[in-house]
Amino acid sequence: MLRRMESRYVRHFVAACDHGTFAAAAAALGLTQQAVSKSILRLESTLGVRLFERDGRRLRPTAYAELFLPHARAIAAETDRFRTGLDDMLGGRSGTLRIGVGPSAAVDLVSEAVARLLDRHPGVRVKVEAGLFDDMSDALVLGRLDLFVAIRQIDRPAPLLSQHPLRDIRYIVVAGPGHPLAQRGDATLADLAAADWISGTALGDIDARIAAAFDAAGLPRPPATIETTSVLFALSLLTAGRHVMVLPETLAADGIAAGRLAPIRVTDAPPWTRSLVVVLRRRAARVPVISEFVAILGAGENRL
Repeated sequence: MLRRMESRYVRHFVAACDHGTFAAAAAALGLTQQAVSKSILRLESTLGVRLFERDGRRLRPTAYAELFLPHARAIAAETDRFRTGLDDMLGGRSGTLRIGVGPSAAVDLVSEAVARLLDRHPGVRVKVEAGLFDDMSDALVLGRLDLFVAIRQIDRPAPLLSQHPLRDIRYIVVAGPGHPLAQRGDATLADLAAADWISGTALGDIDARIAAAFDAAGLPRPPATIETTSVLFALSLLTAGRHVMVLPETLAADGIAAGRLAPIRVTDAPPWTRSLVVVLRRRAARVPVISEFVAILGAGENRL
């Protein structure tokens, strides 16, 4: 059945879902309303189900349409990737590479890789979007991203995605330079249990390891005085010197170098590390420019 499905039918279906009417979808695609309507009828005939019900002038997607839409977006994305790959093979190395970057990712690694890619292929356009792991996973599955780089998450399986390690990221305790523990330079878990904490998000298994370290020492896990999803807010508050926080070393590096933050060595706990990974769609057509960018990042094409 799917072999007889033309990619233009799929594009027209996605446009109809996004714009809500055949007329608006046709205008967005630069086609006539009749052409879009015929495509949808042929797609419904191919699938053997009804995709839309009319609600006045608006289109109301059926349950079958809702089921098909994520797959349709992925098909459209792979078609775009094929066209880019064809341009690459013909020597153009043009098109757009869409990259996601997690808030705790090694941004320097990604920026250096982008710069190297553009040195080799100045015709490539690059779009970089910041996001959280789960949001970028959804965007990658739906074809809105070609890949993303983030701290590895093990909380939720992702059968449609593959993760490939780049490097380990160390997590450290930091505070403003005026904090008493920062002035000492080191601390025990007992010292940290008595401190005022800022808690971030998306720590994943690091959060569990921190809790395990306090449990092993027979100490209560210190509650967070402040919880925030804003890295900029947390960094600004830390400089005041009242709180401590666990951050990826790469994220704290600039603040430490500038003297706005100070690292605190925990003398009675093991190091806390997580893997930085590049995430790709499984079984997606491997466009040369994507493979080259991944190789520049350091994953190595032989491991993908």
